[in-house]
Amino acid sequence: MDLNKFFSEDSILMNCQSRSKKNVLELISQIASGISETSEDIIFQKLYEREKLGTTAFGNGIAIPHARIDNLSEARIIILMLETAIDFDSSDGKKVDLIISLLAPNNKNEIHIKILSKIAEMLDDEDYREKIRNCSNKTEIKSVINSYRKN
Repeated sequence: MDLNKFFSEDSILMNCQSRSKKNVLELISQIASGISETSEDIIFQKLYEREKLGTTAFGNGIAIPHARIDNLSEARIIILMLETAIDFDSSDGKKVDLIISLLAPNNKNEIHIKILSKIAEMLDDEDYREKIRNCSNKTEIKSVINSYRKN
């Protein structure tokens, strides 16, 4: 599965100044509403509701906030690279500096699970985590993610 088809350079934000989990979710919602047909408030509500069920912190300084959204036509990925790591209630206690968020159509559970699984698989690979973190621009991020083995 090619993750690059679910995001563009417009959905990547580098050197973010977010100071809290709530602020990150607000920023994701703002970006997503600009590249989709869904309102910022609805996206935030869905992300916040999902986060209340349990943290989406993945460990190793990564979080994968995700939600299924009604009336979303296709899956969207938003990538944030934080300038300063923040607390995200991670089970390993590490603060989060890399966030890859997934928003998927509510009626396409299978695609949501496939994309989420691919993101988790990629981020579980220490080499790829560091390659992404070491990117200096959005084009490099897209290239690194595109280079991840396609299954």
